[in-house]
Amino acid sequence: MFLKKWIIILGLLLLASFCGFPSKALAGQVFDDVPPTHEAYEYINYLESMGVIKGYTENGRRIFRLADPVTRGQAAKMVVIGAGYEPLKVSRSSFVDVDPAKNPELSGYVERAASLGLFDNITDNRFKPYTNLTRGEMSKVIAKAFKLDIEQYASHPSPFCDIPADHPYFKYINALYYNGIAQGSNGKFNPDSHLTRTQFALLVARTMNSQFRLDVKPVNQNACVPEKTDTIGRATVNNLHVRSAASGSAPTIGKLNRGDQVYVISINGWWAKINYKGSVGYTHKSYLKLLNQSGSKVKNRIIVLDPGHGGTDPGATKGSYQEKQIALAVANVVKQKLEKDGATVYMTRTGDTYPSLQDRVDFAHEHYAEVFVSIHANSSTSSSAKGTETYYSITANDNELEDYALATSINNEIVKQAKMVNRGVKRADFYVIRHSVFPSVLVELGFISNGEDLSKLIDSNYQQIFGNAIYQGIVNYYSK
Repeated sequence: MFLKKWIIILGLLLLASFCGFPSKALAGQVFDDVPPTHEAYEYINYLESMGVIKGYTENGRRIFRLADPVTRGQAAKMVVIGAGYEPLKVSRSSFVDVDPAKNPELSGYVERAASLGLFDNITDNRFKPYTNLTRGEMSKVIAKAFKLDIEQYASHPSPFCDIPADHPYFKYINALYYNGIAQGSNGKFNPDSHLTRTQFALLVARTMNSQFRLDVKPVNQNACVPEKTDTIGRATVNNLHVRSAASGSAPTIGKLNRGDQVYVISINGWWAKINYKGSVGYTHKSYLKLLNQSGSKVKNRIIVLDPGHGGTDPGATKGSYQEKQIALAVANVVKQKLEKDGATVYMTRTGDTYPSLQDRVDFAHEHYAEVFVSIHANSSTSSSAKGTETYYSITANDNELEDYALATSINNEIVKQAKMVNRGVKRADFYVIRHSVFPSVLVELGFISNGEDLSKLIDSNYQQIFGNAIYQGIVNYYSK
């Protein structure tokens, strides 16, 4: 009797010891190529027991094909089953590359996955079921299929050096990481690489069963701070706050003074992510002069051009010649040349329209301008008045020294290239330059009321020269 009681107790203890593991982890080997010693053994057995995977039969052997890449079609089937959805049967496929008559099983899972919005990169009505799934795509597929709360971790720092906050899969990847589903490799997520069937099985099993989840490690935000980058940010003001996050309300971790230089890691909206003394910091990009250390000086710079007047406002006129036409023609030349050098260029108008002065200011701010150049032709009651002059604002602003530097650079190039009389760099509170903190200038190319200047202003060859001079002036500004 005593022995019988001990046998019963021992049995209960053994049963209890296995309660902490998924039930099917106790099953025997299911696939010949997945031995008990394999890291994914319990995960794959668990998915098989839940009907998520079946594997393949070859020469009487049941195998999983651990190293094979997982395709979009296979992924659709696994997550639809794993998340508890039913296949969606259709008589007519939503996709030209999935035939419900020839492959009804694949069609059902693909249609259901598509109806749930799990997959990106669906173009020309092609699902691409046999295309290998990328890790980036995987993050969205799993997060959405299993209804992970992606907003919960949207404000958390990215644990991966190759996944910035503006990455299209950032929220999904963060959700996987902070839920203990994915940890990447060597600090990177590698969103464009493909997954093996083993890797996808691990991820799906962790999502379905919390007992498979990984321990979530604290994120070291400084682990991804590059010592050097190709872009230097030079502070244009004193006491420029460096903050712990891209927000004006975030704690200040330090300050920069005019002339201080930092390496810029990335730009997002108004915020520059920088290497501040070996740590990640954020500062307002309007107070950094962004200097490329190689290649084009204006590559990736955001430049807003403002062709003056337009629409019902012709600007200065002389006979049939109108300032609005001259300004637009020259602005188009500047835009073409800057874009050829890799700059991002926006124009407040691209045709014969009239944005209000406030519209022009708002446009520049909405596009996160780094430089603003308003282009005009001058006029005077005196026909002897001639030459080029460039303005920056009288009203004191933190960036007035940059305004002056930009105005001087552009004015000098116009005078030199178009052989214009130099009327100098001046200060005036024109509306469009008074209401901007980023470097902003207004260029008066020449006098439409002066015969010599007019002959240049209306000449298409000289319009090319004027445009090239403004372009070169901007390049020179970014070269110092």
